[in-house]
Amino acid sequence: MVTDDSAPSAGSQSALRRANERNVLQTLRTLGPTSQAELARRVGLSRSAINGIVRSLQDSGAVDVRPGASGRETEVVLVGARGTLIAVDLGHQRLHGSVISFDTETRFDEVVDLGREHDAQADVSTVAALVDRLLERSGADRDSVIRVCVGLHAPYESLSRTISPSGILPGWEGLDVEAVLGERLGMPVHADNDANFAAIAEWTWGAGRGSDDLLYVKSSNGIGSGLIIGGRIFRGANGMAGELGHVVVDDRGALCNCGNRGCLSAVASGRALLLELAAAGAPRDSLQDVIADARAGDLACRRLLSEAGRYIGIALSHAVKLIAPSRIVLGGELSAAGPLVLDSVRQELDENTLQTISGMPRLELGLRRGDMCILGCAASVLAEEETGLSELPAWLLAPVGHRMKEYA
Repeated sequence: MVTDDSAPSAGSQSALRRANERNVLQTLRTLGPTSQAELARRVGLSRSAINGIVRSLQDSGAVDVRPGASGRETEVVLVGARGTLIAVDLGHQRLHGSVISFDTETRFDEVVDLGREHDAQADVSTVAALVDRLLERSGADRDSVIRVCVGLHAPYESLSRTISPSGILPGWEGLDVEAVLGERLGMPVHADNDANFAAIAEWTWGAGRGSDDLLYVKSSNGIGSGLIIGGRIFRGANGMAGELGHVVVDDRGALCNCGNRGCLSAVASGRALLLELAAAGAPRDSLQDVIADARAGDLACRRLLSEAGRYIGIALSHAVKLIAPSRIVLGGELSAAGPLVLDSVRQELDENTLQTISGMPRLELGLRRGDMCILGCAASVLAEEETGLSELPAWLLAPVGHRMKEYA
C-alpha cells in the first residue's frame, strides 16, 4: 500500500510524491473516471493527499476534474498526451495505417490491399509510402511523432524482435522488424502482435476495463490472443505467451500453416470456416456472410459457428486451468455471431473447467470494431507517456475521410 508523503528528506518526499502520482494515473487507467474518494481508497492515501496530487496533475495537464454522473461528487479523468502517433496494422492481405494527433485531436487513416504473398522489402516500401501519405494528409510534422507502433498478424518474438518461423508472414522471418522499419522511416518503432495491442485497447476502454487480468481472444481470419496480468501484457520469456490460436484442439484436424495439425486457428477461424463451406460446395465470400446466413436459419452455417465455439471453449478451458483469468473477452469478426458462438463456448467451459466456489471467469463480447489494433497502439503509447484518455473520444473513433468498419 502506498503511504502519505511523510518522509524526512526533500529528496525522498519528491520521489514518493512522483510514485504516488504514477499510482494515481495507473488507477485511473484501470478504472476510468473515478471520484477522489474512490482514488483514496484504491491507492491507500488520505483524501487530503489525493486532493493535492490531483491538483498537481491537473496543473500539469495530465488529468481534469468534472462533475460526476450523480451530480453530487466530482470525478477525475485522464487527459490525452501531446504529439503524434503513427499506428500500423500489418495483416496477411491488407495494411491499415493511422496518424493520430493528440494535439489537434484528429485521426487520419488509410487501408491498402496487399493481395500477395509477403515480401519484407516490398512491405517496408508500402509502409513507408503509406506513412508519407498520411503525414501529408494530416499536416503532422515528423518531429512531433512520439512513436510508430506496428501490429503484426503473426507470432512475434519480442525478445529477438523477429517473427516466428511459423510460415506466417514468411517474407519477414529472421528480420529485426523494429530495426528494419525504424531505419526506413527514420523514427522509433515498436512492434508487437496485433492481438496484444487489441487486448490493451479492450482492457483500457472495453469489456476488460477494471480487471487486473484479462484473456482477450481475437477471432477473425485467424485466431490470436493477448494476456494481461497485473495491468500489463504478459509476454513470457520470448515474447510469445498467449498464442491461443496455435493450441492444438483436434489432433486429426486441418493442417495449420504453422506446421501442426488441428490448431485452434486451423479449425475455428474465419478462414477455416470458409474453407469448410467451400469444400462442401456451399461457398461464402466472408465470415460476415456465414454469420448472416446462420441467423437466417442456414443449418450448415449454424453448425460451423457452434463447432467453432466448441473448439474455442476447449482451448479456453486449458487456459483457465493454467492462469485462471478473472475475465475472458471474445473479439474480432466472430464476436458478431453472439450466442451462435458464445453458447457453445460457455458450455465447453462449464464441462471442462474445474469447478470453484468463486465461479467461472466472466465471459464477455468485446468492442465490435475493425481497428482494435490501432486503438491498442494509442492506449499503449498513452500508458508509456504516463497519461491516458479515460473515455474513447469521438475524434479517435472517427478517422477523417475514412469510414471505420464495425462488426454488425
